[in-house]
Amino acid sequence: MIATDVRLRAVLLTLFLVVMIAAMIQFWPASTPSTTAVVAAQPEQHDSQNNNANESQLKRHFDWAVTQLRTGHYQQAINGFRAVLEQSPAMPEAYINTGFAHIELKQYEQAMKSFQIAIDLRPSQVNAYWGLAVSLEGLCDIAGARGAMRTYIHLAPANDPFIVKANAALWEWEQVKQDGGYVCERSEDNSG
Repeated sequence: MIATDVRLRAVLLTLFLVVMIAAMIQFWPASTPSTTAVVAAQPEQHDSQNNNANESQLKRHFDWAVTQLRTGHYQQAINGFRAVLEQSPAMPEAYINTGFAHIELKQYEQAMKSFQIAIDLRPSQVNAYWGLAVSLEGLCDIAGARGAMRTYIHLAPANDPFIVKANAALWEWEQVKQDGGYVCERSEDNSG
């Protein structure tokens, strides 16, 4: 039982680290245009100078929240992404990062909701399915976690470096299905 608990924690930590590395790669300075593209999708403003100032402020808020997430200040990251979403409520990246912060705080229900919104906004957002799988596992919904991870594997490009880890997680969850011996140790969801 203790060995299973340690393995489960190790798998969750590995999954989280892989997702965080993927998020860091995705949002490294080269990703600024995708954030700008989401902002540009908002209703047009007639004053272009005002629009540029709003985009600049949005980018600063987003970058600050990403820094908070990367440095382990998860509640501050959530608050920062909320500020971003007040300005740009259709930005799936902000919902995804909010979801990962909630996972770190073991707030799986809120994480799941954030990933679902991101998927609703952009169904092809691959890393949202990964986060959804991890949050569903945290909620002891192994069948749902398997389904979300299968979607991740299906949507990810063939050369995706995280496919191996996704398949490993899926394999482990399939073993749970076959063994029927999964003991969920769901901790209390500290809502934030």
